[in-house]
Amino acid sequence: MQKEVAIVGGGVVGLVLAKELAKHGVDTTVYEAKREVGEGANKASGILSVEGLKQIGVDYRAAILNSLSGAVLYAGKQKLTIKSNETKAYVLDREIFAKVCANEAEDAGAKIIRNAKVGKEMLDQFGTDKIIVGADGVVSSVANHFDFPKINNFILTYKAEYEKPNISDVNSCELFFYDAPKKFFGWTVPHSDSVLEVGIGEWIRTRRNSYSVFSSFVTNPIVSAELDGSRRVSGLASIIPLEARKRTVKGNVLLVGDAAGQVKATTGGGIVFGSLCAKTAAEAITSHIKKGTQLSLYEKMWRSRYGLDLKMHRIIHGYYSGMGARGSAMLFRLAKLFGAESFLSEYGDMDRPSLVVKRLFIR
Repeated sequence: MQKEVAIVGGGVVGLVLAKELAKHGVDTTVYEAKREVGEGANKASGILSVEGLKQIGVDYRAAILNSLSGAVLYAGKQKLTIKSNETKAYVLDREIFAKVCANEAEDAGAKIIRNAKVGKEMLDQFGTDKIIVGADGVVSSVANHFDFPKINNFILTYKAEYEKPNISDVNSCELFFYDAPKKFFGWTVPHSDSVLEVGIGEWIRTRRNSYSVFSSFVTNPIVSAELDGSRRVSGLASIIPLEARKRTVKGNVLLVGDAAGQVKATTGGGIVFGSLCAKTAAEAITSHIKKGTQLSLYEKMWRSRYGLDLKMHRIIHGYYSGMGARGSAMLFRLAKLFGAESFLSEYGDMDRPSLVVKRLFIR
């Protein structure tokens, strides 16, 4: 029976898993390739729902940049305005958030080895003596080494931050379902009243450079007006999986987070579902070590708990991606007629579309 766990990847998801395992007395070591935990984490946006953060169970307060209570969605000349009286999400500094996760994991008893690049030789050395977890992102060396099914659908993103923009509502983000991005969308997210994040996601199969798509997107009249007189201070690209791997457990090897494809296809957000699946992995691993159950239980557990919502995110993404500008505008017009703005303002859930559908039928 394996007694030790080696987690490859010291991002938020891997660290949440390490903390949960250490809390249950499991000997856990995290191998992080970068010199510091959190290095490069801000390539992706840091919008996380309040409910999702509560479920993750990490003290995120030190990482808060801004709070969001609403969103404005644009398609052609149509727009939907969703506004709550309560904070629905926080914009986090992902680097700080990762460091907090590392501190909590180490406080629980996990070991973190920084600047540790895990290659083929080390993975072979682990052998079957350890339980190996790939938490090393979408281009996972663990998944590749152990020949897991491939992920074929990706989104390429590019985002930049601007100082001193013209922000009309610091507590509201904007989503654009037309113009430059294809098969995804563009966005603006206030980090504060003086910093605005602007970004796009582009389906990899369009074979367009994400920066060129971004350059076109910022000429959008609404976005360009917000950026008028501002100063660009950063620019970062990343890649996001659009589907889950068909298999996430093989023998003594498990995959979690982006490495497993546990990501919302509608927004590209992976921290909430990835972390919840990591906590599920911790349950399965602990049960395997202490009770002798099969590690394959992890596969059944995470798909049972979160598979439906992840599938619904993929369906929604596929639906709006295939509509085009005219179809999206018509959908928005109909949605407004049927009261979508007030319904989503009161009952919307950015993580769990199954709950939104349930609330809709109840209403």
